[in-house]
Amino acid sequence: MTLPVDMSTTLGNAWFPSPIFTASGCASSGKELAQFFPLSEIGAVVTKSIALKPRSGRATPRMAETPSGMLNSIGLQGPGIDAFLGDDIPWLLNQGARVIVSIAGETVEEFSSLARRLRGVSGISAVEVNISCPNVENRGLVFACDPDSASAVINSVKMMIGGELPIIAKLSPDVTNIAQIATSVFNAGADAVALINTLLGMVINLETMKPHLGGKTGGL
Repeated sequence: MTLPVDMSTTLGNAWFPSPIFTASGCASSGKELAQFFPLSEIGAVVTKSIALKPRSGRATPRMAETPSGMLNSIGLQGPGIDAFLGDDIPWLLNQGARVIVSIAGETVEEFSSLARRLRGVSGISAVEVNISCPNVENRGLVFACDPDSASAVINSVKMMIGGELPIIAKLSPDVTNIAQIATSVFNAGADAVALINTLLGMVINLETMKPHLGGKTGGL
């Protein structure tokens, strides 16, 4: 007789039936995956990073194939927090999915405001804080590339959420010492880190001899 293997795991005070989560951005809010298998069968759906307001994202072309993978430059397209809470969260919960909400902002205050909106929303298992975003308050420097900026964001989210939900800090690979950034977000209150966001890359269109993604670098 074969006994079932217990794959359940915990993150902070949250329980998950499996350690297998989706990667934020790869399946939006799960509707694409739901046609292939029940979302309740995986540990959690990590949503595409959501911002305060709707975002149209970058103009096409957004993707380019390379010999080593695919470059993408989407630009955090999304419906904004109001539509997300009104439509996506109820749909995911109706599917029986555990939900980890990924948030993105351009200022510390935006992250704080998003955390405030999530506080008390029933059914959310954890919050992923995507600090791989440009910080408009600091010359566009990515939050996750500076330990002080990274910890400031996590601290602001922690102050809003307290111990109600586990906090996952999503880090950038484009640093010289990722352990330093990880230490800073841990000290600021993160319960876990997501390693890693996409790596910077560029592919040249051999017909135009220009960058394929409209002059933009992408993520591999």
